[in-house]
Amino acid sequence: MDERERKERRVFAAALRESADRYLSEQALRDALSRSYYSVFHLCCILLGKGYGGQKGFLNDLKAHLGASDDLAERVKRLQDLRIEADYLFDALKRKYGGDVDKFRKAAVEGLELGREVFSELLERIT
Repeated sequence: MDERERKERRVFAAALRESADRYLSEQALRDALSRSYYSVFHLCCILLGKGYGGQKGFLNDLKAHLGASDDLAERVKRLQDLRIEADYLFDALKRKYGGDVDKFRKAAVEGLELGREVFSELLERIT
């Protein structure tokens, strides 16, 4: 990955992070969780020095790069799971949270905070 692509991905990741930090409704929270994950994903691409079109092998490469004692890859996996739930589990509010919007909101906000923490840590590692 050349320096131009690193800069472009970093700008894109920052825009996704900013967008993820604005949320109100269930749909906005779902969108924020997805954008939060992708902000982290693009910084991981910078860290690994390559892009991933379909994301195949991405987490394995991240784990190998970081080593067994680093839990960053597990936190990224948690963000990826939240993104998949937000994007594809259309009835998550009902199925997972019993229709309780406050439970969903609490879990989503915790996921977004995790995303902010991982994003900040990745920025430190690539800078």
